[in-house]
Amino acid sequence: MAGASRAERRRRLWEEALVLPPRRGLRESLVGELAGYLGLCEEEVAARCEGAATRLAASWRAAAPRTPAEVCAFYRGAEDYLYDLTWWHALARDESALAAVGALEEALGRRARRVLDFGSGIGSLGILLARHGLEVTLAEINPLLNAYAGWRLARRGLAARLLDVRRERLPEAAFDLVAAVDVLEHLPDPRAALRGLAAALGPGGTLFVHLPPGGDPLRPMHLREGAGELLEHLEEAGLWLERAEEGSLVLRRGPAPRYRLRGGLSVRRGGGGHVLLSERPLAALRVGPEAARLLGRLGGNGTAAEAAAASGLPLDRATALLEGFVRRRVVARSGGTLPSRWPSATVVVPSRNRPRRARACAASLLALDYPRDRLEIIFVDDASEPPLSRALAGLPVRVLRLERRAGQSAARNLGLRAARGEVVAFTDDDCEVLPGWLRALVAPLCTPGVEVAGGRVLSPPPAGRLGAFEAARSPLDMGPEGGEVGPRGAVPYLPSCNLAGDRRALPRLGGFDEGMELGEDADLVWRAVRAGLGVRYEPSARVVHRHRTRLAALLARRADYGASEADLQRRHPEAARRMMVPAAGGLWLGALGALGRSRRGAALLAALSVLLVGAEAGAKLLRARRAGALLPLPAVAGAVLRQHGAELYHLGANVSRYYGLPLGAAALLLRPLRLPALALLLPPPVVDHRRLRPGLSPALFALLWWLELAAYQLGVWRGCLRHRTPRPLLPRLLPPPLLKAGLFANPRRPRPV
Repeated sequence: MAGASRAERRRRLWEEALVLPPRRGLRESLVGELAGYLGLCEEEVAARCEGAATRLAASWRAAAPRTPAEVCAFYRGAEDYLYDLTWWHALARDESALAAVGALEEALGRRARRVLDFGSGIGSLGILLARHGLEVTLAEINPLLNAYAGWRLARRGLAARLLDVRRERLPEAAFDLVAAVDVLEHLPDPRAALRGLAAALGPGGTLFVHLPPGGDPLRPMHLREGAGELLEHLEEAGLWLERAEEGSLVLRRGPAPRYRLRGGLSVRRGGGGHVLLSERPLAALRVGPEAARLLGRLGGNGTAAEAAAASGLPLDRATALLEGFVRRRVVARSGGTLPSRWPSATVVVPSRNRPRRARACAASLLALDYPRDRLEIIFVDDASEPPLSRALAGLPVRVLRLERRAGQSAARNLGLRAARGEVVAFTDDDCEVLPGWLRALVAPLCTPGVEVAGGRVLSPPPAGRLGAFEAARSPLDMGPEGGEVGPRGAVPYLPSCNLAGDRRALPRLGGFDEGMELGEDADLVWRAVRAGLGVRYEPSARVVHRHRTRLAALLARRADYGASEADLQRRHPEAARRMMVPAAGGLWLGALGALGRSRRGAALLAALSVLLVGAEAGAKLLRARRAGALLPLPAVAGAVLRQHGAELYHLGANVSRYYGLPLGAAALLLRPLRLPALALLLPPPVVDHRRLRPGLSPALFALLWWLELAAYQLGVWRGCLRHRTPRPLLPRLLPPPLLKAGLFANPRRPRPV
């Protein structure tokens, strides 16, 4: 979200919570509210509000409190805070009070229920939190502020617990989130405060801290500036820093995540500075001295605090750098605290005429380790005969029935409308979930900014040759690496048999498109991405999908998948397929095609391809050395050859999937096409057999590979005819990386090698 739009949204939420009709302006409403409470005229209250900061500063200097007891006594008796906080919340001086809305955003994103506003003042943040249905406790040292806050909440019909921190202790492990907005800088002992606030959090809870900018002469009460001192005491308080931005700290209770540099990466220093070097693929990226120092001292598997201590960087800076490298897949992140509160969840399973599989699926769902009191299971019977309720009789699940067959999308939408949980998860009746599936799937949805999540779809232990092939080539398995999802990402979509989303967000998207026979899951995910929702793939959320055991059924399903492409690309032009024709590989294919007609021409094209590879290797070697990475020539040449081989493999796989049948037919008729066609069609299954190790002979694997792609290809053509669009067959051609980047680009610029 852009900075301006975010600020506007925060201001709107703030005003909606605090402005009392018939008044419209924030300042007018807050001043009028305080005037009504005190029985004074609004002009007098406004004048007192405007001068409150100056009077408080003078009172502080006159009292000159030194001990913690003296500081507490000052705040307990400071009446002018009624006026000062009213003026501040009215945004009279600036909009710094809007940082409090960040606490609300964090609470909603974490799906928190029990929230403590520590140092609650006149209760504005408490009002904001209570308006959004949260269970709020206000903790304040000043009885005048506490009384006024309670009056304001009651006037709005909102409930909150009021706690006097001088007389009452904070309850232990009682809250999902604690907010301390512009509070900790006032306290004489922030170390003790952190320990107390951490103890009030349940495991996995969140402490939201906002600190004002320093250097304000009207605030001599601020005993410290910046977050440095707080960050020094996190570990002993049992907290770790998740994020720091715009003066706010998001701290979590529990074990901190651990970071490690991914394999094949190293940091090197040369004459041009520091370089992050990757061996496979060969790449060198110039990094700044801070990042180099951090990555060089990261160790095998350390926390951000350990890396910060080893590198001498501030913790907030080290955390930001590490998380940035996680997004770029330079650093791997593991662990981290689970949610403090598991939201209520509904699992929806569409089913039709598969009673045995539905009962097996239900048994796996009932074995989930999710809190039983927060789990609802709904099976939607898509006009099965006999009704599904018979097969599921006696099981603690809800069964909804469609009297006429409507399809899986309609069944899922019916379950979505009937769901009571905060989160709705989907799986299919031919799947069995692992015990930790739902926890792993819901955990990302308890992270601010993530509204849709999906998990990994595994195959059962291979049964027979077809089972081994399906296990190796399943189109539903998105792999072991998690991350963001999008049509251009490493994980382009999420299958509907392992998908979950916020119950409020999914209906806003329109649910699943009931007019689509297949591809409705990709369509939903891409609509979510287009709408700006966060979509994440979590491979630890695993289900086992029972694949088809007959070749005809498998090929028919692949054809159906192919037929969905035309409709998807018609709806989502941003997901159009891209295909690159490699420069050296193209010359090599041309040489093979010319071999039967002109050996001299073939030799010339082959020589040009070799020259191109050699020139690229030399340019990469020079660029790497000028960047500070001294690489041996054989390593660079090998990396370049592997790169071009990979480009040729991807071209061959694309051609096999979309044009293999006409290319094969044309090669039979046109002799010059035979060798290029063989060079494109033969290597991909050989490479896949070596890469996937399916436990099948190379010949059988290649046969099944070609049959699968032929079926998919026929499906693509069928879809193109049905939807009257050639989009899937007309990919966007990309220039070769060599030509796109510039072979002889200035090596002094920070450019990947």
